[in-house]
Amino acid sequence: MTSADAPSATSFESEASGLLESIARARKKVEGIAGVLDGTLDRFRERVDRLIRESEVDNWRQVRIFTRDVETIAADLAKASKDKRLALRLVTVLDVALRKARRRDFYGARRAWRKLDKIAEQGAEVRRLQAQYREGFRGVEARVRNLKAQTERLEKIPKPPTSPEEAKAFNDRVDRFNAAATAAYLDFLSRARADVAIPLLLEGGQGSGIGIPAPPPGSDPEPLVRLLNNASPQGEAFRSRSYYGLLELPAYSDAKLTHLYGDARLVRGALDQSWAWLKEVREDERRCLQIQWSEDVTILRRRVPAIVAFLERLGKMNDAADRGREIAASLSDGTFEAGQAAARMYATHGDAAERKWRGALEKDIGGMRKEAVELTAVLKKFPEPTKVESG
Repeated sequence: MTSADAPSATSFESEASGLLESIARARKKVEGIAGVLDGTLDRFRERVDRLIRESEVDNWRQVRIFTRDVETIAADLAKASKDKRLALRLVTVLDVALRKARRRDFYGARRAWRKLDKIAEQGAEVRRLQAQYREGFRGVEARVRNLKAQTERLEKIPKPPTSPEEAKAFNDRVDRFNAAATAAYLDFLSRARADVAIPLLLEGGQGSGIGIPAPPPGSDPEPLVRLLNNASPQGEAFRSRSYYGLLELPAYSDAKLTHLYGDARLVRGALDQSWAWLKEVREDERRCLQIQWSEDVTILRRRVPAIVAFLERLGKMNDAADRGREIAASLSDGTFEAGQAAARMYATHGDAAERKWRGALEKDIGGMRKEAVELTAVLKKFPEPTKVESG
């Protein structure tokens, strides 16, 4: 659980001690010079530098604007000197740069401005070290907060009722049943006679919950059922078609329908009135007879036996009914519910749930709690970054 980039108590203690010593040495060089550490010198140097750069590019800049800018900086410089926010020797050098700039001696102004490079770099080095200390200190604080949050979260994870392998086997068992049931159902639609398939599909869609859609409003399969019950010789050819065979008939011409099945108007009318339902059965076929491992157990206890009974009526096409009976048995003895709870935990908590099952999570939590205590103890040995920056 420990990140490779996370600070350790030992590394932070060593690094922080070295930084504090470096900050102290760097501060000692400039702490007696007002305006260096608080950035006042840098702000004035930036203003003078911008003035020189802009004037060097445009030598025909309006004199009145240029003079105004010089006088503004000079007035602010005098006020900073009076308020003792900027050391006198720094003010003197900046004043020389401004005077030379006023006379359009930008080369001389730049040379005077450059005399403060060293002391400005010394002040920047102090601030850089302070920022590095602050970043390290805040990083350790963030690590402590993260460890405490992870500990609280992991402590709330319950132990799954089954192993990860059993949970995976549970999911696989549901998937295999769905695959077998779908294959059996599709095989039934493509092979069974229409006079067998249509009544069975209608019966399965009447509130059984197995997934076969009921006839929607405006759809009436009764004319189709009556036509399938017709005992005429031509009706036999119609009855012997499969469900998918019925779906092909609207594309036939009236002459062909009459030649094959008698009155084309009866055939086309029966198909038209039931077409909305036939279409839903076709479009919904991938969902029919399937279950989801995450479904409510109470609903599954009703659905699965109904699906198994329906599969048995389809005929022995594969082992879908046997697999369904196994799932129905697991719903009765509680093993399905246990597998469902375990699958949810592993899906939600992932690796943490697996470690909880294997007994390794408690050790991880203890390690994180220990690390948080060590880091907190180390932080107490060092001053807050704000105190270091204020001197």
